[in-house]
Amino acid sequence: MKQYVRYFKWYFMAVAVLAAVYGGILLVHGSSDYGERRNGECMTEERVFDYGEVLSEKEESKLRELIEKRERQTGCDIVLVTLNESLKEYAREKEPDVPYGEFVRVFAEDFYDKNGFGYDKPVGDGVLLVDNWYRENDGNVYTWLCAVGRPDRKYGLDGMNHLLDNVYRYVESNPYRAYRTYINEFYHDMTGSGRNTVYLAGKDTMPFAAALIGMLLFLAFHWGSKKGEKTVTASTYVEGGKPRLHRKEDVLVNKVVAKRRIQTNGGHGGSGSRSSGSRSGGTHGHGGHHGGAGHHR
Repeated sequence: MKQYVRYFKWYFMAVAVLAAVYGGILLVHGSSDYGERRNGECMTEERVFDYGEVLSEKEESKLRELIEKRERQTGCDIVLVTLNESLKEYAREKEPDVPYGEFVRVFAEDFYDKNGFGYDKPVGDGVLLVDNWYRENDGNVYTWLCAVGRPDRKYGLDGMNHLLDNVYRYVESNPYRAYRTYINEFYHDMTGSGRNTVYLAGKDTMPFAAALIGMLLFLAFHWGSKKGEKTVTASTYVEGGKPRLHRKEDVLVNKVVAKRRIQTNGGHGGSGSRSSGSRSGGTHGHGGHHGGAGHHR
């Protein structure tokens, strides 16, 4: 055992160095403060628009405080809108052929643009979540995440769907918790300080790459002294230095492999229900003139 540890100790040390470097980079990367907001043309300072009246005043106030903190840390506007009304007429007046699943997308993009949201400039860096509690004629309730500027470039569709999945985990039972999750998950994703960064692309790979390069340099520097060193001999693992042979047979008894198809509903989301219709999941890809993704229940 001692010889095993001695032989592989540089691997263990390299992994420790990788973890330390990566952790340090994430700590610095995740603690950034973007300073004062540079968009002086936004039409409103409000970030929580509870038109659907699903939150209490206290919950709205707490979300505003959290958003203010996360906006400085991410350099992005973070907006939440709840509704409880059909968007069919509104959306089809603007886009006659838009499908049911994207009514909320049309509203989200218009709302973002008309208010001029964006941390750096009007219609700049930011996200907007629209959760419409109204069940449209097709039987579904729709939600849309609109990403503009840096979030649009940073998120992939998988990342946005993952964020929406986490929101949907709580939205039926605890809307306040669901919307807090939206804000915090976005913060973690954008700063690289959370578990969901695996779903992101681009700059999020840089901390890991830097740590990996550091580990390889560490190995290259220290491994030279280990070259040619013989740590295992013919009798290393032989009791008393003399070989002893034992007859051994592997017998396979009753090995049964079973396959079964797992039925799915082909979407995202959980189980549960609202006043009418069952809850199901679903996603829509990027649409319109901003990045985004949608779920339904």
